[in-house]
Amino acid sequence: MDTENPALTPPNRRRYGGVLPEERQRQRHDKLIDGALEVFGTKGFHASTVREVCVAAHLTERYFYESFNSLPDLFVAVYGELRTQLMARTMAVLESLREVTALGALRPALRVFLEFIQDDPRRGRIMLVDALGVDSEVARLSGETARDYSGLLKLHLTRLVPPAHLKEVNLDLLADGMIGLNVLLAARWMQDGFVVPIDEVVRTNMLPYEGLVALLEQRAEQSS
Repeated sequence: MDTENPALTPPNRRRYGGVLPEERQRQRHDKLIDGALEVFGTKGFHASTVREVCVAAHLTERYFYESFNSLPDLFVAVYGELRTQLMARTMAVLESLREVTALGALRPALRVFLEFIQDDPRRGRIMLVDALGVDSEVARLSGETARDYSGLLKLHLTRLVPPAHLKEVNLDLLADGMIGLNVLLAARWMQDGFVVPIDEVVRTNMLPYEGLVALLEQRAEQSS
């Protein structure tokens, strides 16, 4: 039972419609994130304004500065939310796989990434295009995201490369390079309007990995 006494409660702590002030602020924060996803994802960050985000969020501008100091600050929050969503989907798919090879696990993981931007191209605009040119904080966050996925990929590459050839391959560089390839391929696919069927994009994206496995297997046979 709510025993809060309005007469004894400071005005800034009173409930309105049964909702505490901090919860209302959290709701406004989330509305701004949603509004920014729409504005940044359709117009692009550099063509967006605080007013446009507030209109999309159905809030006045004074509430913007309650949660964020600037548009780049809001962009960091939007990017961080998308990053969290994508990683959660990726990990859920990987954890659902049973007794699958390292190569077999890469295909569904790549597909999750491609579906994430195809299902909502606003995500791709924010993560693959605008994130490259906002400010140093966004660049840092984008780099962290790339390193997170590079680390996951390195685990799979360790299983892909035969033990006898591990010393011949710099897995850190290889993983970073492969992630860069995946991102550039996805960005090109998005910018072309997703006209290529996703199955074809996944197959194309898998070719470097399959070629790596075939090459290393061939070398292993030649050295045995």
